[in-house]
Amino acid sequence: MADDTPRSGAPRRDVFAGLAALAGLMAVPRLASAQAEGAAQPFSQESLRAQARALAARPYAPPPQGRSQLEGLSYDQYRQIRFNKARQLWAPEGLAFRAEFFPPAFMYPKPVELFEVMEGQARAIAYAPDFFTFPEGHQASGENMGGFSGLRLLWPINRPDVLDEIGVFQGASYFRSLGKGNYYGASARGLAIGTGEPNEEFPVFNALWIERPAAGQGFVTVHALMDSPSVAGAYSFKITPGQNTVYEVDAAIYPRKTIDKGGVAAMSSMYLFGLSDRPDDHDFRTSVHDSDGLAMWTGRGERIWRPLANPKSLRLSSFEDDSPRGFGLLQRERDIEAYGDLEARYDKRPGIWVEPLEDWGPGRVHLVEIATRKETDDNIAIFWRPIEPWKAGQEVTLRYRLHFGNEPYPSQLARVRRTRAGEIVQEGAAGGSGARMFTIDFEGIAPDATGRFEDVEAEMEIRGGELLWRAVGPYPAPNAARAAFGFKPTGREVELMLRLKRGGQPVSETWRHRWSG
Repeated sequence: MADDTPRSGAPRRDVFAGLAALAGLMAVPRLASAQAEGAAQPFSQESLRAQARALAARPYAPPPQGRSQLEGLSYDQYRQIRFNKARQLWAPEGLAFRAEFFPPAFMYPKPVELFEVMEGQARAIAYAPDFFTFPEGHQASGENMGGFSGLRLLWPINRPDVLDEIGVFQGASYFRSLGKGNYYGASARGLAIGTGEPNEEFPVFNALWIERPAAGQGFVTVHALMDSPSVAGAYSFKITPGQNTVYEVDAAIYPRKTIDKGGVAAMSSMYLFGLSDRPDDHDFRTSVHDSDGLAMWTGRGERIWRPLANPKSLRLSSFEDDSPRGFGLLQRERDIEAYGDLEARYDKRPGIWVEPLEDWGPGRVHLVEIATRKETDDNIAIFWRPIEPWKAGQEVTLRYRLHFGNEPYPSQLARVRRTRAGEIVQEGAAGGSGARMFTIDFEGIAPDATGRFEDVEAEMEIRGGELLWRAVGPYPAPNAARAAFGFKPTGREVELMLRLKRGGQPVSETWRHRWSG
């Protein structure tokens, strides 16, 4: 759909399933049909949860596989569809927040039900052809589309006189947002089931309710009803835009059967290559990624940074924890010279940080990395998976915040700024020595009185390789150091850990990496 801001970017293909499977799950059963026609109906968060409970108590009904009147549009044709600004929700009231809608077309052919909530009453937002103007030759197709595929929210996040996007809900249970000055990048998901494994299941937000904000109110609330073969659910999002845009999530999940591969606070991103793994394919850019690392703040207080990679084949990693304080996919590299792309502006992509608002108990942060050759593929996913499975008939409640933008709670420890890697070439060694070298640049660590780091040691662990040497020295920037080491692999994969210590105490976050030969 046409977009009046460069922050939207091109739609992404989620390689965890593929477009056909994703589109097939976006058809909508008329679950909220009692509200779809006629007068307004009472609505509350509890009534939404009651709908979800009732839905979960019934066998899953596969949605009808109807076809969109606009099916077959190319990406360029899809971008020519224009939303009629006169149809913006809340424009006549002069509110700072506005809502616009997407047609069921291109990657999103199936409609979802939309409702506006005002003073506890929900009224369906009925489709009419004048919501959009369509590309030449497709005007007639827009007459009978029968609904919308999602919505976007606008607010003056960058300039007081310009409405920019602060959020999009469209496709399965995906939604995305950004902070001030950001371009769209990583996307969040309501729930993931079996991500990175065969037959992944995509729960769907099949109906959305938007609460009309009061004049001068600094947040807007969106509710969603979820359904899939394994689960039904009710989600509420309190969305507060700003330097970082914050989504406060209050969800209730009702499994139809035991779920031992659920993924909470899931998100997807793209990593094609970076400074540590740039291919020799003559791409003029230095790095291409929406996120460059997985950050974790564990229940025991450890800060961990795991650089992302575009592996040669599917790679699954997990990090055990108990009551995590936070985790997320971040874009730490903010120097445009690290990318060289003046159009995509990867230096402006937002991170997404998960902040649990309750004790999540024991579980694991899972990281999925999938091989890709396209920057239009979202090939990275992360999520939290509890140790205890969810059982049929159980109510699972979840409360957490999502921070879109920069890291919301920076550590007092030195943090990883950049990771670089390469082969150690020895003169006269046929085919190379097989040894590898990494450099990790830290920021936020002061040198000693001599301007060096003689009192700092690099604590290391290596599994699957032999450490050859290590060193810590100054980096030519204020309060910055470089740790470097060489190793020789003894297997096809090597697990690496490094952190800086001074006087036996950690002074940096923990850098973890998996090298694959």
